[in-house]
Order: sequence, then structure tokens, then C-alpha cells
Amino acid sequence: MKVTGRKIEEIKKEKGSVRQVVMDLLYRVGGLMRVEIGEILGMDYSTVSQGRRRLREKIKEDRKLKILMNRIERYLSA
Repeated sequence: MKVTGRKIEEIKKEKGSVRQVVMDLLYRVGGLMRVEIGEILGMDYSTVSQGRRRLREKIKEDRKLKILMNRIERYLSA
């Protein structure tokens, strides 16, 4: 991903916020379903649901993460 400086293969291997951001953006912006996102990232669709839910909780408490999400969304909409 251009914004994070990481390739999708790197993102697939790690856990945490960056991978959750990718899941959320693929769902909301990319229009992909949970099963499709799971196939891309090598995980079960229920893991995608859990990751997106956890991301929403993190964003409520983490200002830097919220700023990152906004920056990525602006980049994608340009």
C-alpha cells in the first residue's frame, strides 16, 4: 500500500491495526465481501468481521489511528 509503505504480502503476515485498516477499506471502499477479503488476506471471513469491529473500537480511543484512516480515505478518493 502506498500510504503505509508496505506490500500486501507483508500486511498478510502481520497482525494488528494496519491489517485491520486494509480489511475495513476493502470492505467499505472496495466493495468486497468478508469472504473475498478473507481470501485475499489468507484468513477466515469471521476474522475479517472481528478485525473490523476491533478497528472501530481502536479508532474511538486512538487519535493517530483515526488520522491515518482519514489520510488513507482522502488518498483513495483523490
